[in-house]
Amino acid sequence: MSSSSGDAKRSRPVFDPLAVAAMTVTVVSFAATAPLTAAASAPALAMAFWRNALGFVTLVPLLLLVLRRREVARVARGERGVLRREQWRPLTRGFLAATSLALHFATFMTSTRMTTVAMSTALVATQPVWQAFIAAGQGVPVARRTWAGLLLAVVGAALAAGPDV
Repeated sequence: MSSSSGDAKRSRPVFDPLAVAAMTVTVVSFAATAPLTAAASAPALAMAFWRNALGFVTLVPLLLLVLRRREVARVARGERGVLRREQWRPLTRGFLAATSLALHFATFMTSTRMTTVAMSTALVATQPVWQAFIAAGQGVPVARRTWAGLLLAVVGAALAAGPDV
């Protein structure tokens, strides 16, 4: 006796070639960042600036024209007070996040010039540890399993960096 609900439980996930292609491009891009940065002749801070600028130019039209179309129309009409009080906090946090990303790129790209690519990548691998420290500082409980996983990841990155540590 077969039922449609039984068939639905056994169905396989649909293979999405576009998602696989996007994931492949993403992984290759991330993997190539440090070696390409180390080999580039441009100054590290200039590359960090342009990396952020290109991301900004790519994402702002999407944000303004797709996600926030009504607010943009109100600003274009000259209305005042477009931002409500509750919108300032996420806007401030977004600015701080963007500034943190810019500092990350500046320090990462500079570090590829000051040490080996392996050590630079190992230093970047500590980023989740800092995020856990910030969360704990804000009162968000961080599970012991999370700390153990972070420790394992950082030790693994240091071992992968080899004698550069």
